[in-house]
Amino acid sequence: MKVKKSTVITISGIVVALLIGGTTGALLGINLSPKGVDYSGVSVTENNQKALYDEYLKNPKDPLEYKPYELANIAFYKYSLNEYTRSDIKSSAVSLGVTQVTNGQSIKNCKTSFNESVSYSSFVKVAKRFYINDDKVEIYNGELSNTEQGLSGKYSEHEDLTVEQYKDKWGKDLSNPIIYTITEETTLDTSKITKQEDGGYLIALDLDPLKSVTRYVKQMIEMSSLSNNPEFDYVHVEFSLDSSLNLLEMNVKEAYYVWVFGKNYTEATLNEKFYVLNEAPTIPQLNEVVYY
Repeated sequence: MKVKKSTVITISGIVVALLIGGTTGALLGINLSPKGVDYSGVSVTENNQKALYDEYLKNPKDPLEYKPYELANIAFYKYSLNEYTRSDIKSSAVSLGVTQVTNGQSIKNCKTSFNESVSYSSFVKVAKRFYINDDKVEIYNGELSNTEQGLSGKYSEHEDLTVEQYKDKWGKDLSNPIIYTITEETTLDTSKITKQEDGGYLIALDLDPLKSVTRYVKQMIEMSSLSNNPEFDYVHVEFSLDSSLNLLEMNVKEAYYVWVFGKNYTEATLNEKFYVLNEAPTIPQLNEVVYY
């Protein structure tokens, strides 16, 4: 599997979140979330990423002239157009003195996508795999192993959904690289774009802790079978792009409250690195063990 030279390879380890975009919060614990936040009435209009990207191609501007949310969505859409991609994820969350570590990867091979996430702490152990093929989604629950080779999952029972059912239940499908909702409405005024010394760009986004997480919360609920919603305090997300606006990396710092013996504060970080591949990647078979 070869990686295009334009992609910077700086993997320090194997996301996410699970899926695509971060899921540390989802794995912190079953029945840990607080009581009181109702996201059902929160309505946010998604960006038309294709329209933003088409306008960028038709009338390109200096990237610094775009609004931060616009440049981010241009990069997201450009990445989604590639037939062969992979991303590697590492995240951690700390609450009540317990650290939850999550590793994972997402692979896209044309219309077939794969995601795996494994997560470990003394409190929670989770392993999940997702396969998307055309309009079919297979979700596997696994048994987590922690050996000298690393974390891994062994899978058996599964659930079948259509892509639309999966998006409605989990917040997004595997073709979408980002779980957060990033629009003008969800992006705070402190967000900014900075040009880097290597010619690339850093987009630093402070997101509305209610409106930006409506899709993310669905993922969190499903991942750990939560009976109550999390309550976010802040969400800070940074995206690294190269000079051609290719998406290279995402770093997240966020905090939210969980409910266990009272209302407890959780701080989480996530790193995801994105790669555009110049040949078809191999998607692991169900019985194939992947170590993280």
